[in-house]
Amino acid sequence: MARGWRHAWLLVAVALAPSLAGCGTQQGADVEVARVASPDGAVDAVLTEYNPGATASFVYRIHVVAHGGEWEGSPVAAELYGATRNASAYGVDLDWRDASTLEARYLQARSVSAPGRALRVDGHPVTLVLREGIVNPDAPAGGMASRSREGP
Repeated sequence: MARGWRHAWLLVAVALAPSLAGCGTQQGADVEVARVASPDGAVDAVLTEYNPGATASFVYRIHVVAHGGEWEGSPVAAELYGATRNASAYGVDLDWRDASTLEARYLQARSVSAPGRALRVDGHPVTLVLREGIVNPDAPAGGMASRSREGP
């Protein structure tokens, strides 16, 4: 009987292996959900969203790149786990105060890591300011990725 159970568990493990193979990996899973050019057009602030699945919250990453540049492979200026914009909307709002100051606004986040608050992109200095406690009443419910991919 014990052998039969081991065989059954082996079959379950083999059946689940393909679906579990991608668990825990984030590489390539981020989706660009917002891109805002600096007032002088020199650099872009890019917000990406990673959806780890139903049992975890969204992860938002802020990148600052040359205008029109790729964010993939660029350093992460800040990462916000579980960031919200109102009681039913996840996400972060990006806004340039001036050509060298980027403001990231959100209501709250479960955790925040901001290794790159003072950046230099192609010689252009950028300071990232994180502002918690800011409500965006117009942000639609849910994550941001589904909104950014909606077509006409």
